[in-house]
Amino acid sequence: MEPGFGDDSTSPVSGDISAQRLPGDDPSRDHRRAGLASILSSLEGASNEVLAALEEALIDELARQGGRAGNTTLIRSLGWPGETYWSIRDRLVDQGRLTLGRGRGGSVRAVETATEPADPEPAAAASSPASSRLREDDLYDPVAGVLREAWANHLRYRELVLEVTARQGKRDTGGKWTRPDVTLATMTTLLYVPGKVFDVITFEVKPIDAIDVTAVYEALAHRRAATRSYVWLHVPERASAVTKDALYAVLAEAKRHGIRVISGSDPSNYDTLEEHVEAIRVDPDPQKLNEFIAVQLSAGSKDELLKWMRQGEGRHQPAQASKTAFP
Repeated sequence: MEPGFGDDSTSPVSGDISAQRLPGDDPSRDHRRAGLASILSSLEGASNEVLAALEEALIDELARQGGRAGNTTLIRSLGWPGETYWSIRDRLVDQGRLTLGRGRGGSVRAVETATEPADPEPAAAASSPASSRLREDDLYDPVAGVLREAWANHLRYRELVLEVTARQGKRDTGGKWTRPDVTLATMTTLLYVPGKVFDVITFEVKPIDAIDVTAVYEALAHRRAATRSYVWLHVPERASAVTKDALYAVLAEAKRHGIRVISGSDPSNYDTLEEHVEAIRVDPDPQKLNEFIAVQLSAGSKDELLKWMRQGEGRHQPAQASKTAFP
């Protein structure tokens, strides 16, 4: 049986579990446990230093158990009151350091810390943004630039954050097809609709030699935690018949699933873009949306989103509102 999955009871944890020793425990950890145990009863109003220490203690214990474990197992091994564990666990989930899993009693999995990816080598074959052969990585920055400026202005996105989420190195973001290439979050105020409309829009970017229906399925996977999903395809003006056939196949599949497709010959020029198929707007499960934001977006973007949430409802933004971008 995999550690931490299927090994928990749904019954409450009882007894003095702080004194229990698990197989493989390091006795030196007892001092740290004792120190933390002295402040667990007064977690409300605890300082940032105390909360950070508790967070690291949970992360360390989870690492000792292989990076994933059941909730009840962690409560027992840490020796914490249940309410303390749930509070610290939820903070780590909101920070994108843990994701929730299944199993009796529920479980958590550690998200690997992102490493700063190396700057990509310049593409020798790409003489200009409109070159017929561009690597996928060469498309990200010009595509993001156009989406952030001309495209967002056209759609009246007055508040937005946008990130190239493809560049997260070997960081674990939840499995296959969970990491969009570009992610945009926006808060929109409408004249005759009360409140504000929050959207998370994902983009799957493909170069000319990777145009096939798989892009639609990737975008569809992203939409489980987003309100709209797009496929962006690099299609040079003099595209071959084979490329055009592949494009038609993508459009047909995208129409079936409500995935919008954008094609363009020059990723840095908004005027070359053509939009196909209407994107269906969905309301994803709030937990999945929250986890997606916590895991995929940078601290700067998340701070900006929190700032939006704290702003008063019903306030209209000026016609030329600021746009915030993070690497």
